[in-house]
Amino acid sequence: MRWPGNITHMDRYKQKLEGHPLSNSSLARAFLDWVHKGSNIEDAADSWYETSGHGQVEYQVCKGKQTWAWKSGYSTVLDLLKKRIPDPSNELPVESKTNFKAEVNKIRWNNLSGENKNKVAVECSDGSVHVADHVILTLSLGVLKKRGDFMFQPALPAQKLNAIKGLCIGNVDKILLKYPYRWWPDNFTVFSVLKTNETAACIGEKCWVHDIHVFEVVDNQPHVLSAWLSGSAARHMEQLPEEQLMQETIEFIREFMGKAFNVTVPSPEELLRSSWSSNPHFHGSYSFRCMETERLNVSAAQLAEPVINNNGISVLLFAGEATHSSYYSTVHGAIESGWREAKRLTEFYKMEMPCCSGAWCCQDWCLPLQGWDAVCGRLEPTWSEAWYGAPLSA
Repeated sequence: MRWPGNITHMDRYKQKLEGHPLSNSSLARAFLDWVHKGSNIEDAADSWYETSGHGQVEYQVCKGKQTWAWKSGYSTVLDLLKKRIPDPSNELPVESKTNFKAEVNKIRWNNLSGENKNKVAVECSDGSVHVADHVILTLSLGVLKKRGDFMFQPALPAQKLNAIKGLCIGNVDKILLKYPYRWWPDNFTVFSVLKTNETAACIGEKCWVHDIHVFEVVDNQPHVLSAWLSGSAARHMEQLPEEQLMQETIEFIREFMGKAFNVTVPSPEELLRSSWSSNPHFHGSYSFRCMETERLNVSAAQLAEPVINNNGISVLLFAGEATHSSYYSTVHGAIESGWREAKRLTEFYKMEMPCCSGAWCCQDWCLPLQGWDAVCGRLEPTWSEAWYGAPLSA
């Protein structure tokens, strides 16, 4: 990002610090580097020079804590969506209707013949083929970028491919360290290392660990620290053998936090890491608006636009966080996008079919909806969702 007159972040920063005792210190430069890392984690970018200022205006922050941790794990979100909470007896049969270990290889969405005319055929890696009236795709933007050119037959429209190319997805990872006891002071829940000229230099491949932005105590897990990092350092971390990852992380924590707190840091009992970039079901953590977005003049709305077959029917619908215009990069944005596409289909059938009133069902089944009488259709509707891996959607 540049200000008017081709002023850079560093120029602006120096102007703000002018006259301050730290204006020319290595600590001031280290703090700016730390802010830069934080910005990259928030955006999932490798550098803040990649991000679009216009995209920052589009993004909206939802009320409440942004890094909420559920006491019983993140599966709580799915339990809420499936109505397992508050009463497990009301749970919707989502899992029994989900095919696992069956990655989508090909989606044929136009020019099908015979009884499959105007339908979509989803071909999976286990040899199964699922035929539907509509498919809601919750593929990550990373998968669309990697496989969008050959996954669909025929190819997606040019505007859709352009949106996939122009929107960006980056990588943010976490390393979770579970200790036998809390070795850090009780009044510390977050801590970071600022790299100054006096900081011990990193050597070779171990430099990735110096790009960890922050360590924080995980909510409801008082003995667990979470380390956040992004960009090339995160991609490098994903490829490390677990033993090497453990050793280099331990050395870094002992070198800086151990000395700062004057404590002996124990070895973790367990280490877990995310691997969003190398996971073939995601190829990245979440989307952001980059300079390529501006150059190609694309938007989330274009990515969310349904693909229509030759007979004018919306057969491919797109959901996922990258399709949300204001809550992109978030779980609540992904959930809302699923609701949006479900509503799109109910509106379509509301227009196409006569509706029920009261307790009457005009055909074989009714789907009551808040604000409407009902939407009617066949006894067993044939539209379904195509899942690639396990992305979250409603």
